[in-house]
Amino acid sequence: MQKRIAIIAVLLISYAATQLNAQDTIIFNSNQKTAVIIKEISDLEIRYKNFSNPDGPVYTTNRNSVYKIIFQNGEQEQISKKKHKEGYGRNIVNYHIFDLIYRDFSFSYEHILKNGKFGLKIPVAIGFNNTDYNNGPRQYSNLLYSGFGLNVYLLGQRMVSYFIGPEIHLGIGKDHYYYYDEYYYQSYDKTEDFVYGRFLINNGVSFNPIHNFRLAVVLGLGVRYYELEKSDNDDDGLRSTGYLTFSMGFRF
Repeated sequence: MQKRIAIIAVLLISYAATQLNAQDTIIFNSNQKTAVIIKEISDLEIRYKNFSNPDGPVYTTNRNSVYKIIFQNGEQEQISKKKHKEGYGRNIVNYHIFDLIYRDFSFSYEHILKNGKFGLKIPVAIGFNNTDYNNGPRQYSNLLYSGFGLNVYLLGQRMVSYFIGPEIHLGIGKDHYYYYDEYYYQSYDKTEDFVYGRFLINNGVSFNPIHNFRLAVVLGLGVRYYELEKSDNDDDGLRSTGYLTFSMGFRF
């Protein structure tokens, strides 16, 4: 009896393992890979079911849209005669080299959505060398900022792509100012930390010479706001602002 149970268990495990591996894979010209069960291949179209739903509907796709089929037994059949192009990675880690002029170490992460038309971006910038009195083009020193941005790629992901979109920054800055003590007739150098925000509309061009490497130039124009309590700096309040950066990125 135990021997029969063992044989049945082995057969069930073998059957389950066979079913797990019994999937075909369609690789489309867009580089999308889909696990399927091929039902029919004709001169004009390919009919298949999704592997995750074998009892579901039968789908039909144009034969010219398929680059290759990998069958469950490991055999491969190239369908399209077009040269297949590997897709660009949809995750990008950027280092903003030009921000060193602003005395910032700046990085950003961007995730490109599946359609290739939209990118969600998170920037992070850490200020350095904020002990002197030369505050740079923004009239204050940045300590830290982060935020969120949306890049819209009008023509999708190409070797050279133009993109536009909004970006919001929220950060902490430092302002240097002089305090004059009327009693002792002396002036003192002091600093004041404050919270600031920026809203920019970015225009940029990215260049992807290879699939895992990207260069980008971005010009952002918008407004920024911060309020100072002690300083006599008249640069606070709501003001127009601009931002120019050049970045190198790794795509994966």
